[in-house]
Amino acid sequence: MDIQKMINDYTDWLNRGFTAIKIGEYYELTTPYLDRYNDHLQIYVKQEANGSYLLTDDGDIITNLKSAGISISRSPKRKDMLARIARNFGVSINGSALEIQATKSNYPQKKHMLLQAMMTIDDMFIAEPNNIKSFFAEDVGLFLDSQGIYYSRDFSLVGKTGSLYVYDYHLQRTKTKPERFCKAINHVSENSRNLALFNWVDTKERRTDASQLILFLNDEKGIKDSDLEAFQSYDVNCILWSERNHSDNIALLA
Repeated sequence: MDIQKMINDYTDWLNRGFTAIKIGEYYELTTPYLDRYNDHLQIYVKQEANGSYLLTDDGDIITNLKSAGISISRSPKRKDMLARIARNFGVSINGSALEIQATKSNYPQKKHMLLQAMMTIDDMFIAEPNNIKSFFAEDVGLFLDSQGIYYSRDFSLVGKTGSLYVYDYHLQRTKTKPERFCKAINHVSENSRNLALFNWVDTKERRTDASQLILFLNDEKGIKDSDLEAFQSYDVNCILWSERNHSDNIALLA
């Protein structure tokens, strides 16, 4: 497995997929990532008077949630979850807009963090409004609790490229197991698959031991075999939510 080639291929794909146009005092950047409606995610960048940069989604993510009937302000649980995701990625919420400040030196990392926040929020709330009783990442935590598995929550790491990545849960190394990072993916798509793989490859490069990634995948609506094969080809462990109580999965976590 050529890790460096995978990183280069991914960043080349990103570079080819970005386009920019000038709109007033902002540049509108169209990214290769897609939202739930298969529209390309867009971020807006302007240079401040002090030379720093403001990056924002112009409220698109939260506005789309509201238009889908998913209220944030009326649900303390959803509001807390939104605030946690934003905090994990260093993003602030200004009205409905997700924003992050950047300098010339850290602009690439900050842009990546904003995009991660946008996709995480879009993924966390992807459900029918009347059926949202909990969030998938929270369900994973309750499952770990029920199995007596101890963990750290919202574990942040800086990858080889200097980008910050946040994993939902971290399981410490034991005598027989390496450290394990866990991430919950509510909706497996090409976006979430490729991002999870790139983030992990970049993260693993900075770890000194045989760290492992465990993905909890919500398979309520099915998962493509090609996505599972892609994860397996990079030695990523997948736990389908419908099979979470299988003894092999419990052994992987214990």
